[in-house]
Amino acid sequence: MTRRAGWRMGLVLALTGSLPVLAATDNPERAALLAEGEAALSHGQVDQALRRFERAAAMAHAADTELALVRTWLQAGQYRQATAFSAHTAGAHQRVVEGAVLYAWLLSIGGQQDAARRLLDQAVERFPAEPMLPATRRLLDDPLAAPAVALPAVRLAPWSTGARVPKGAQVVASGVLIDQGRHALVPLAALEGGARLLVRDGLGRTTGARLLRGDRGLGVALLALQPALTLHSLPVALGDTPVELPLPAAAPRDPFPGSPAHAVEFTPSHRADPAWPRLRSGFHGAPEGVSGERRLGIEMPAGPRGGPVLNAAGQWTGLALPGRGGTDHLVPVSRLRTAFVDMLGAGPGPGAAATSGPVPPQVAVDEVYEGALRMTLQVIRTR
Repeated sequence: MTRRAGWRMGLVLALTGSLPVLAATDNPERAALLAEGEAALSHGQVDQALRRFERAAAMAHAADTELALVRTWLQAGQYRQATAFSAHTAGAHQRVVEGAVLYAWLLSIGGQQDAARRLLDQAVERFPAEPMLPATRRLLDDPLAAPAVALPAVRLAPWSTGARVPKGAQVVASGVLIDQGRHALVPLAALEGGARLLVRDGLGRTTGARLLRGDRGLGVALLALQPALTLHSLPVALGDTPVELPLPAAAPRDPFPGSPAHAVEFTPSHRADPAWPRLRSGFHGAPEGVSGERRLGIEMPAGPRGGPVLNAAGQWTGLALPGRGGTDHLVPVSRLRTAFVDMLGAGPGPGAAATSGPVPPQVAVDEVYEGALRMTLQVIRTR
């Protein structure tokens, strides 16, 4: 690519909204690094993408490179790193609206809705005629909106890698990744009619799923993933040292009613686009009746549920499902252990020692979301 061709490509991308306007696009080597990095990221080669984007960042302090780095950290499962860097980008490049849009979306999906709205309000003062800002606000307010379609100028989702998703596939529920990526728990209703399923995690990794067995009493199915979404294989370049990303630990006992809780799930979609899951906070509900069913206790939009519920320490406390009478309920880890002991191991029975023992230390909500990003699955019905 010649210098003139590189400058021309950068100008076209900036004018069409594919790159922030302040990008230093007159450098053909930097333009090539950005293109190579995006191509690597779209194929799940996170380490290669990170190296190319960092080389491009060394050439110019430009918003387009920093936005690419934010998305790379997210696709590597590093939500806290991505959010911190996104805050820098939004603050250091205040003339670039995409920085505010991406940062607001990251805050929103991580459960910080009020902070996201304040950020957008401030951005509107700088960009009163920018259509992306009201579009982003609608995304924050509408839990069923599709960000990849509504905002094509800035990517608000990971790339899908792994198994190919056929046309006509739909995201029908959320699920929970267990057994270090080899199995998953999903709503049994997602398999009605002999549906063929894929699952995709919050890092965009997609794989096939096969039903092993279901528990009709719980309404939960156990899937074997083929190939497994093993977390130790994630290539994250931090110098020369790869980082292992474990799943959140299961809570040792059922949660105490009224204790803080976070539910994480994907939005159902007729397009089966990749996405980042969304976190909502509330409090664990109390058991109801003799069945031991527990209220979820977190206000959620209408949906099929299936995602994980975590406590204030970031531990997995159970799986969310629609309940009778339209009230969502929690299937606690203790009941899941009983039904799937070969996958989850034995542990305290339902409600056992719910209030005894040391209280685990609370963690920041961004740390809770970072674990959930790797644990929460899109359940994709292919026919």
